[in-house]
Amino acid sequence: MKPSVLMFCPQFRPLVGGAERQAEKLATALVEAGCHVAILTPRLDPNSPAMEEPNGVTIERFPFTDLSRHYHVPGVALLNIPYILWQIAQAIRPRLKDAHVLHCHIAELQTAGAALAGCMAGVPVLCKVATAGERSDLGKIENTGSSGWLVAWLTRAVIGTWVATTAAVVDALVQAGVKPGRIAQIPNGVELPTELSTRSFPYRVSHFLYLGRLSENSERDIPTLVRAFDRVATKHADVELAIVGDGDLFEKTRRLAESFAARNRIHMPGFDQPEKWLAWADCFVLPSRREGLSNALLEAMAVGLPCIANDIPPNREVLDDGEAGLLVPVENCNALEAAMRDMVEDNGKARNFALRARERVEQCYSINSTAAQYVNLYKSLVARREKGFLFSK
Repeated sequence: MKPSVLMFCPQFRPLVGGAERQAEKLATALVEAGCHVAILTPRLDPNSPAMEEPNGVTIERFPFTDLSRHYHVPGVALLNIPYILWQIAQAIRPRLKDAHVLHCHIAELQTAGAALAGCMAGVPVLCKVATAGERSDLGKIENTGSSGWLVAWLTRAVIGTWVATTAAVVDALVQAGVKPGRIAQIPNGVELPTELSTRSFPYRVSHFLYLGRLSENSERDIPTLVRAFDRVATKHADVELAIVGDGDLFEKTRRLAESFAARNRIHMPGFDQPEKWLAWADCFVLPSRREGLSNALLEAMAVGLPCIANDIPPNREVLDDGEAGLLVPVENCNALEAAMRDMVEDNGKARNFALRARERVEQCYSINSTAAQYVNLYKSLVARREKGFLFSK
């Protein structure tokens, strides 16, 4: 039996972040594996199509109103919560009749509405969560207003299975009150290029790349990256840094970059196609303060780039405790500078990390392997429902 999967995303293209990109990649891989997949999402951009079907995946956007964005009056939040839950449940309910499972991406208020509809319809519900640490999905819900605890309780009550991308996310869910038996660990997946870059090893690293959002929510330490790069640039005249992404910190980051001597070698194109910059880069840098599982890191490893990342549990897991990339302490400019200089000055080290990164992704993080793990999870949830159980113990 090939499952029919209804996915729910609180936001989707053209509003794109790592979770949204991963959802679409997974959906495409599931279709290739023989599943039927539909993605349902609020229509947050009025210019986006109500319906489209790229790569065999049905994407449907439904009308949605957030009262708090339109009416800034006291007490609107108390009305807004049940209104949002009602809107999402109404949109989800008629589409559940043909679904074997409801697969939600990111735990938040809208997801609670989708999961409530699934639970009431007797359809198994799973939710893949995005982040670990203090700002985990459930942690952020609980800290949202006076009713956050109630929404978090509802979310835990109606989601039968949780999917964590790393061991650190598993720990965050347990700390947030989710029973371990209701958690499955499945990593994000990445497409593996059929051919690696045509550049030959050993090559000299001169192009450093950061790829991701520039926002308060993303928890990336871009200032330390810029400072460390400026120090490296004073010793190596040909090195360049690209900071590719957009968000509420873009202008602040641009002003910071312009204050350094190496400003003419720091590129900030805003949001752009990742593939173009991954081809440009010689080394990828991920200065995370907190992380779930970085899609950009996996993509850089997949194309054979040596990687530097902050030493936090999710990055440590992906980079195999430093065997597949350099790990540096968080907010340590000296350590990051030293790591970047190592990549520039030691061709052999850069080559070894590039090869190990590619091997690590092939072994643990291919999108086809991830899709296969989800298919097995879907089948187990359907079998459990047929026995009369929607929830794990």
